[in-house]
Amino acid sequence: MKYRQLALALFLSLFCVHIALADAVIAAAQQELKKQGFYTGTVDGQMGSQTGAAIRRFQIAQDLKVTGQLNQPTLDRLNIHAKPAATPVPEYVAIADIFKGGPYISVGPEMQIAAIRQAQKNLKLLGYYSGPINGSPTDSLVQAIKAWQKSARFRQSGRFDEDTLKGLDLMPN
Repeated sequence: MKYRQLALALFLSLFCVHIALADAVIAAAQQELKKQGFYTGTVDGQMGSQTGAAIRRFQIAQDLKVTGQLNQPTLDRLNIHAKPAATPVPEYVAIADIFKGGPYISVGPEMQIAAIRQAQKNLKLLGYYSGPINGSPTDSLVQAIKAWQKSARFRQSGRFDEDTLKGLDLMPN
């Protein structure tokens, strides 16, 4: 069962886009991609794997650089008049840091993001985390991990080492 949940979380977080856009712009893109037959999912304003795949299909059909992101050329071809949000500081540094020294350091980012989301859910259920369930390695998540590690009498690293992953039920069987 844990493997099935991890696989589902992995599937949902594949091809995460690193550009943060307003929900309205994403929803407009989803609507237009759906209208043109590139997107079959729900128009929900959330950037997920289906939206990223639809963007890539559209970019291929339009002979655009294939990025899976709603960059300016893609928005222009979709006739959506919005500017893409500024590229945030890459999260890969924070993701690598939170997994440093643990067994997930060498897995792909999709699996790491899925593990972060599940940890956020588990820590929220346990009362240690109150932030969003978004797969982002925020300072509040690190503090929640440390608080949980302290209560579990683990070394308070704020990282997903093997003991922490096992203790939070994040290791596949």
